[in-house]
Amino acid sequence: MTNKSGLWALSSVPISKFGISSHHMAQGSSKGKDLSSAKIMRIVADPDSNISDFLTTCGDYQLFRLTKFYWDRLEQAIEKGVDGISSLLTCESIFSGPEHQKVTELEEKGNRTDSSKLLLNLVMEKGSRARRVMWESFVKMRQGQKHKETLRVQTETLRVSTVLVKEKVKIFQLVDRYAELTVISAVRDRKLVEHELVARGRDHVKWREKHLQRELEKIRTDQLFQSSFFQRKSQTGSSAVMSGVPGIGKTTMVQKIVYDWATGKIYPDFQFVFNLKFRDLNNINCRINLRNLILDQYPYFRNVLGELWKNPKGLFFILDGLDEFKDRINFFDNQRNTERQFVCTDAECQCEVSDIVYGLIQHKLLPGCSVLVTTRPTELHLLEKAEINVEHRTLQR
Repeated sequence: MTNKSGLWALSSVPISKFGISSHHMAQGSSKGKDLSSAKIMRIVADPDSNISDFLTTCGDYQLFRLTKFYWDRLEQAIEKGVDGISSLLTCESIFSGPEHQKVTELEEKGNRTDSSKLLLNLVMEKGSRARRVMWESFVKMRQGQKHKETLRVQTETLRVSTVLVKEKVKIFQLVDRYAELTVISAVRDRKLVEHELVARGRDHVKWREKHLQRELEKIRTDQLFQSSFFQRKSQTGSSAVMSGVPGIGKTTMVQKIVYDWATGKIYPDFQFVFNLKFRDLNNINCRINLRNLILDQYPYFRNVLGELWKNPKGLFFILDGLDEFKDRINFFDNQRNTERQFVCTDAECQCEVSDIVYGLIQHKLLPGCSVLVTTRPTELHLLEKAEINVEHRTLQR
């Protein structure tokens, strides 16, 4: 399925498709950096060339002309993502709070066309930097659409092992086979939850009703960072831990969360979701940085990761299967706070995989992002001494 509407369509269409010739684009100004005719011809001739290629070498005056040329298309495209673009412009201190509010209020009232026009007019009034940030936001949103489509394709089917000789693995649609699990949030007594998890006999239901009714809150997977027990959410970000006995369906639940996000059903505030499996991280036997860790799975982020790091609140990292990790992460080790080599605070810094995981969970790396860790209950003790508030959620059938 290919989305050719709105921002995606605008940023993925070759420049020549909009009637901008190499002659027009070569006419620059002393205020901006001119492109060579040969380079422009390559951009125009390449059918895969898009706006993001051009922005890297486009001067301010050329960008002004490009904006005027695209005006009608921009108004239409902005309607599809006016809140996101306005938020990015506000984060870059181009829009003030009241200006952002005016734009989003129009959208909330259903006046997307007026909201789009207001945003575009404000951008033109703010000058060259505002125009560049707006265009760069199109590139970022295009990557977001591509990322969602990639994740949708990766997670829409479920592979189930069978005992059949001829057909050892069957493939089903995830939505047809997925069974909702009960997610509970521990308030005071984690040991009580662990005892409940091993209560597998006939008295299981009665035991739950007797011991857990007042101790636990039942929540949906789209409420992992929204329940009443997250009132202490830190400005540095949120970390949640999902625990469950072996075979209960933790990884399948993660797959459903990713699928629902990719299809726009949950967590609209997260611009990007990255699902990292510890069983895959075990294959890395060298120092690495978070940038390359992401690019190994999602190479299309190569030119925009630096921009993503600027807004960590829009990032959601899922770390699946802590109990499978070959390295131990010691949250008791105070040396990590004093010795530089043990603290990973930079997404571009080379370090051990365990230090990247530690940095994400502790929000020393990309503070502001949200992190979900899945594990067996036996590994929960590793996270008890984490410096931040880590909320525990437990899975039940």
